[in-house]
Amino acid sequence: MRYFLYVSLLFLAALVACRPKLYRNLQVQTSTEKLHSFSDPEQLKVHFDRLLYSGQVYGKTPLGKRFHLSGLLFFKQMEDGGQRVVFQNQMGVSFFDFGWDTAGKFTVYQVMDQMNKPALIKTLKKDFEFLLYRNLKTPAAGLYYNPSGMDYLKYELEKGFVYYIFDQGNIVQIENADDKRKVVTIDLEQAKGSNTLAERIRIKHLRANFSIDLSKIQEENNTVDDITEE
Repeated sequence: MRYFLYVSLLFLAALVACRPKLYRNLQVQTSTEKLHSFSDPEQLKVHFDRLLYSGQVYGKTPLGKRFHLSGLLFFKQMEDGGQRVVFQNQMGVSFFDFGWDTAGKFTVYQVMDQMNKPALIKTLKKDFEFLLYRNLKTPAAGLYYNPSGMDYLKYELEKGFVYYIFDQGNIVQIENADDKRKVVTIDLEQAKGSNTLAERIRIKHLRANFSIDLSKIQEENNTVDDITEE
């Protein structure tokens, strides 16, 4: 019995050792033009006054129960240089209201009781910081490209790293991973350039087992101003 257990453990260890390393096909980018275009982090930061998205959240609890939230997600550039992200349902009740000041300090202005969990707030904070290029460790850890010619801009995190993936200058995906597997993928559709938010955004949490779908819509009646007034 011990022999078979020992053999099984050796086999499992061999499988882990032979697991393909993520991003193994990436090559270091040596193009002077490409290196210059990604050298200044300020060029990549998202610029907007206010944006409105239709939001859908799908997931599964640790007990296997499925859940679904829908509403409106607002991005707002504040007059003091800070930014706010607010998610409301159709009745105007806020699921959460998060903000960052010009130095990158994060503030929870409001969060509903069911979502007031440190792990969840930390996860959402990281999602939006990825989208807004906030609180990244600069300079970038490197610029790479794959065989299809897409550029991978890498930033180191406290745990793992994040790649910003560009196709002909347009950002198409953001991937948060470690050396073994991906943690979060953010698909960006119809993004024009690198410093504007895409028309469609899909955030997949591969370990936490939930996703966020965002579709840009036209704002009406200055709603973004109303919900972020102090």
